[in-house]
Amino acid sequence: MADLAKLRALEELNPWWLTGEVPSGLLGLERREHLAEITRNLDKDDVTIVSGIRRSGKTTLLYQTIASLLREKKVNPRNILLVNCDDATMENLFEGVHDIVSTFNASAEGKKYVFLDEVQYFRDWERQLKNAYDRFRKTVKLVVSGSSAVLSKSRDMYLLTGRFWPVSVHPFSFREFLELKGVKLQDAADWYAEYAPLDLDRRLQQYLEYGGFPQIITEDDPAEKTKIARLYLETIIYKDIIKLWEVKDAAALERLCRFLLQNIGQRFSYRRVADTLQTNLKTTQNYIEYLSNSFLICFVEHYSGSSAQQIKKEKKVFAADNALHTAFFKAGDFGSLAENAVFNHLKRKHAKLHYWKNKHEADFVFEDDGVPVPVEVKYQRALNPEDFKCFHSFFKHFSSSRGGVLVTRNDFGTKRTDDGRTIRIVPLWLFLLE
Repeated sequence: MADLAKLRALEELNPWWLTGEVPSGLLGLERREHLAEITRNLDKDDVTIVSGIRRSGKTTLLYQTIASLLREKKVNPRNILLVNCDDATMENLFEGVHDIVSTFNASAEGKKYVFLDEVQYFRDWERQLKNAYDRFRKTVKLVVSGSSAVLSKSRDMYLLTGRFWPVSVHPFSFREFLELKGVKLQDAADWYAEYAPLDLDRRLQQYLEYGGFPQIITEDDPAEKTKIARLYLETIIYKDIIKLWEVKDAAALERLCRFLLQNIGQRFSYRRVADTLQTNLKTTQNYIEYLSNSFLICFVEHYSGSSAQQIKKEKKVFAADNALHTAFFKAGDFGSLAENAVFNHLKRKHAKLHYWKNKHEADFVFEDDGVPVPVEVKYQRALNPEDFKCFHSFFKHFSSSRGGVLVTRNDFGTKRTDDGRTIRIVPLWLFLLE
């Protein structure tokens, strides 16, 4: 028989047990792509692990999934449990993940759904989650969330190998940003003709400057937006990185982080960064790895058929969201902000991103069915012939490439090369909606 005291405590945290619905204040803007990815997996035994940078909307997404179960699948409200593992009450009542799942499983008949938010706050959560999965997978679907930094640091994730399905959550895309601002977009045969009259470039300026963190988007005061972004950065550094990796020199880590954020879109080497900041090379390499594992800072390697060449070449640095840059360095260089926005957009769609440089540089390269596609960002008032040279150089080196994309501020159209390749010319606002 289920422990009644424990169930009463859980009832207070799961209002749908009494009302049959998730309070509207917990739902936010529906994130259709992420929600579809989670709901597609709800009928499978795998543990769904939802991860992402802090404050990207993981908890809200769990509530949206619960609402979908209630609305679309007509699941009994009392068969759905959400637990905030950062809640001291839960830690005092339950011995851990396995105890929660076992208690809830005994409380109802039929298929049950358990959502564990910020699961990393329970000790030995990986082993307990494995044990709960092995014992209850036929009657309980497990969905858990956690910050990217914590999950990447876990030494025991191997225990869940073959047992979980990962879902990565990012800050809002430009399309989601527009929807949150009340701009409703419908699929159109000709997106440019349909939406160019709306002057979306004006909205784009806001997105480039303040990014896609939900709380920052909904905040109207620019000073408060900056304050929130700085708080996010400090939380990731001090609550995740320093605590998880036992960093000794917090000031050096923060100085390095700000240096990298200041130089988004730039190429770097570990040696040059260490020399610039006057820090130990090994320490610099370790700290950069921590920042990368936290998904706060992201890196793009050179595009080459040789792994050895990729390692030798410099990397390019980008931020997980533009707000992390502008909170400290303002929005002076919209070219860099545009390139960072393109990076985050492409990252959502392609598992691997690179850049390429010879005499000329292509900002990004991704592969479409094994065929390389170069992308160049020129967020400026007018194009000139020099802006196309990177494509011609790239095509000479990679004969299989059939074309590329030039992301602009206002220009739209296509350009055919002499050998028949096509360069799409797309304004940034439209590219971010693709």
